[in-house]
Order: sequence, then structure tokens, then C-alpha cells
Amino acid sequence: MNACRVAIVADDLTGALDAAAPFAGRGADTRVVVALEHLETLLDTWQDSLPAVIAVNTQSRHLDASHAAERVALATALLSRVLPDLWFKKIDSTLRGQVVAECLAMREACGKRLLLSPAVPSQGRILRDAEVFVEGVPLASTAYGEDARSAPSLGPLDAVFARHGVSLTRYSARSDEGLPATDCVADAQSDDDLERLQEASRAAAADWLLVGAAGLAMAIARRLFGHSQPGRRIPREGLSRLYAVGSRSPRAAEQVKRLRRAQPGLTIVEALEPWALASTVRPDLVIPGGPPHQAHDAEVVAQAMAKRVEAAVGQWPPGPWLLFLAGGDIAMAVLSRLAVTFIQVDAEWSPGVATGVLEGDRQRWIMTKAGGFGHPDLLVELEASLGSPLAREHERQ
Repeated sequence: MNACRVAIVADDLTGALDAAAPFAGRGADTRVVVALEHLETLLDTWQDSLPAVIAVNTQSRHLDASHAAERVALATALLSRVLPDLWFKKIDSTLRGQVVAECLAMREACGKRLLLSPAVPSQGRILRDAEVFVEGVPLASTAYGEDARSAPSLGPLDAVFARHGVSLTRYSARSDEGLPATDCVADAQSDDDLERLQEASRAAAADWLLVGAAGLAMAIARRLFGHSQPGRRIPREGLSRLYAVGSRSPRAAEQVKRLRRAQPGLTIVEALEPWALASTVRPDLVIPGGPPHQAHDAEVVAQAMAKRVEAAVGQWPPGPWLLFLAGGDIAMAVLSRLAVTFIQVDAEWSPGVATGVLEGDRQRWIMTKAGGFGHPDLLVELEASLGSPLAREHERQ
């Protein structure tokens, strides 16, 4: 049986993929289990040939603390069967979800000390004085700090954990001293800081539960698997593709705006419009839509978009296809409707954008990203990299 080198537990799907992608991009056999309910069966299926990296989505981002903790504890117990060399708890870089409850549940289940550093410097997210800053602004003063569905933990992380009876020692990745022999939170303001942090944990790697986001995952992947390798190319010839952007973050909205401007021939479907599901139009882009300035339940939006994406996939001719899904809730809803159990991760197309194939099928490609990630021209550049504009594709069909 192959050894599992890294086990990752994440609270949502895009987070699991985001943490797993740096390992896949360095040649490691990396698979993301779409939902906790599939984990035990897949581990049984893979037992004679385990992937080097297994990540599981516990779907706990929006649960209350006790239920989130239960799911994380179960995931950790199941993954302990494969005896991973390293445990990684993926948390949101803006601290949404049940960060404390999940960290403590996994800490108890695997019996290791916490080392927290959710910085992602490449996305402007750093940790200073144990507090998250986004583009130089304290998290509490950003739009992320006002998430209506999953309110983030605000303030210094040692204070947040102290309110739950757990003491975290502050540590700086730039310190010349070794890591403390206690649970700790580590400041990191650059990728070099994260490299130093994982190096500091290396001497007693078996003692630590590493907790962070894509930045720390990248540093660990570099240490374990070396330099990045070219991913497999998404086939261009005959490729059907669809962008589904459900996130309402300002960054996602700007990315959609620029794609529409660059590709004026896009066929766009607004999933919340009553006619959307009955329409036979083959969309290039699915967005929530609906009446402006009206709030919509996030689950209703996710399911409406997933139904429209499923209908579009059913209209495609035989051949390779690609789904680009922005937003963890949207991605999860789509893959549930398509009955997908795992994703074979291929690479990281750009920071925060994971590429993979559904259940190892190289005709069915997927790219995902968290809503707030990526530079403004990300979708424009992705479409250009795939070849001819979507408008020309329609002319050929």
C-alpha cells in the first residue's frame, strides 16, 4: 500500500481544492473528496494504492459549532486509518466558518499541537500581531468581516481562542528562536515567512497540526515535493465550457464584468430568472441575477445555478468539457447534482484557482476558485488561454 503523506481537512470545497492544488502541481497524486459522506467508501476503494495527498470537504462552513466539530472529528478519525505523515487543517484566510470549534476538534482527534498561520501573502492576506489583515486593512474593517452567512472570527487569534479556554502563544516566522512547545499562532507577512515557518516545524513535524490556508499549504508542498511541474493541458479542440460565478464578492463581480466586456458575444443566463431553467439556450456564463438590490438565500442561489449548469452540461455534444465554478457553495451544489464523489487535482492554474478532472475522467475538467480570489482580469486571461473566443465556438455549432 502506498503511503499517504498529507491529510487535509477543509470546511468547504473550494478551500479543499485550494489547499490541495500546490501538492498536485508538484507531481503528487492528489485527490479531493467532494463530501465527507463519500470518504469511507473511497478510502476502501483506494486502500491498495493510496494517493500521496487526500483532502476532504466536511461541508461545515455554515454549520453551528457543535455540528461542525463533529464532522471534522469524524473526518480526522477516518483519515487516521491511512496514517498520514502530516495533518493540515485548512481554514478560510478571512476566518469565516467555525474556525475555533473545528481546530479544537481536529486537535483532540489527532492529538497534536496547533500551529496557526492563515496568511496568503499572494492574495494580500497577512497575519500581523496575531490578526488577519487584507490589503493592509484589519479584517474587521473589510467586507469579508461582514459576511452574513458565515461571520468570521474577528480580532487577534490568540484572543479569539482564549475566549474558548485555549491559550495560543504568539510567534513570529521571522524569529530566530524555535517554535514554542505549546499551541501557537504565527505571524507571517510574506511567502518567505511561511517558508521559514514550515521549516521551523520540520524538526518536530509529527507533533504539529498545521492550520492555515493556501499560503501555508504552498510552503509545505514545496518542502515535501519540490518545484512545480507543468500540469496536463486542458484540451482545446472541441472543448465545451461554461463559467458559473455565484459569488457576489466585489472581486468576482469585477472579473465577470471584464469577461463580458472582452467577450461581448457571451450567452448569459441569470439563474434566478423564472424562465432560466426552461430555456434551451446554451449558456456560456451563468450568474445569479434576480431583482437588483434584493437579498437571496445563499442555498437557493446555489441550487438554482446548479440546476442550470446541469442542464447545460446535458446539452453538450460528446467530447471534452470544462466547468469554471466560482464560489464554494456553487461548486458543491453543481458537483452534487452531477453525482461526483472526488476530484483528481491536476495543478493550480493561477493563485487560488485549482484545476482537476472529475473522478479521474480526462474528458471532464473543472476549475474552481473562492469568490474573492484572483486578479480582475483572471477570467479574461483564462478564456484567452483556452483558444478561440466563445462567440466563435457558437458559430461552429
